[in-house]
Amino acid sequence: MPDQSLNGNLQRLQDELLAMGGLVEAMLIESVDLLKRCDLDGLEQLGDIERRIREKRLAIEMGCLNLISIQQPKAGDLRLAIAMVEIASDLERIAEHAKNVARANCLTLEHHFRRPFMSIQRMAAEAQAMLSLALAALVQRDIQATQQVFHGLPKVEDLYRGTYHELLDVMNIRPRAVNQAVCLSRAAYGIKRAAERVTGICEWVMFTLAGTMNEPVEINLNSQTRATLLAKAL
Repeated sequence: MPDQSLNGNLQRLQDELLAMGGLVEAMLIESVDLLKRCDLDGLEQLGDIERRIREKRLAIEMGCLNLISIQQPKAGDLRLAIAMVEIASDLERIAEHAKNVARANCLTLEHHFRRPFMSIQRMAAEAQAMLSLALAALVQRDIQATQQVFHGLPKVEDLYRGTYHELLDVMNIRPRAVNQAVCLSRAAYGIKRAAERVTGICEWVMFTLAGTMNEPVEINLNSQTRATLLAKAL
């Protein structure tokens, strides 16, 4: 097939990936809103969004693998196809973390949880901003922007540590609130894990643009396919 067909298919898959990323960004913020409202009905709707995200991940993965097998892209085009498979997988994992955050909404947010909850909201906003920047770095082919994302992770980690200690203080003062505090602690941890996944996306953006990563990242393809694709890409 001509190169234009290859470029067009890569662009179509990238657009699908960006649409998937938009759903995940919205899911991160919505999960914390559901937590605040203790909205169990909203949790079911969030599950519907998660299923859409899973379907998009499968479509992107199959589209990329079909493109690789039929059109045999090389160099940067091949790296992009490989990266999109892995980025889609990371996006799905982030959506799962967001769903777990929302699952903590079975508790009632009493006044003594307002401070840690505000920290959780800030964590979610920071993670969403990191994800938005990571996807923009892919679209704009901006390797410098990925470094800004890496710099955002310590902020999330600091907020998580602060939230953890705030919840410990609540448990010491109000032992009966232990279950609620544990639920919020799990929600905060889920957002931290989501932010860590975003840095994984940035590593795949770096792989696309430069053929290298800051740290080794496990590829989810089987070993034989992985070895073949990486050999071609490099």
